[in-house]
Amino acid sequence: MCSSLGDMASRRSLGSWLRLALLGGAAVLASCHGDDFDRLASDECRFEPERCDGGAGALCDNNGDCADPLFCCDDGNCGGGMCTADCRDDFDCPGGMRCQHDMCFYACDSDRDCAPEMSCEHGKTVCEYD
Repeated sequence: MCSSLGDMASRRSLGSWLRLALLGGAAVLASCHGDDFDRLASDECRFEPERCDGGAGALCDNNGDCADPLFCCDDGNCGGGMCTADCRDDFDCPGGMRCQHDMCFYACDSDRDCAPEMSCEHGKTVCEYD
């Protein structure tokens, strides 16, 4: 009987450790981008990309102009040079941004939610350059 109690205690202890490990792993995954990543998106970058220094939406000529982990997108949707992040879905983007064309763009409901040179595209979901 004592060995059974010891086995139960070991299994309970192992179960507790496994739960802690899973919770810890989930917390690490949730914080892969975290607050610092969300700070890359701002109203200044959204509405005045020319005044934004390397953040999401900033104007850029090359990847060195963008804060890590952003890159300089140079296709037409990015106006020829806009700092953005790779994504597979909206959760991969900084706060206030959505995933479109595998890149992050500012979310919008109308053109007023975008920089003057941009418009609210794709069914009124993301700001893109015209």
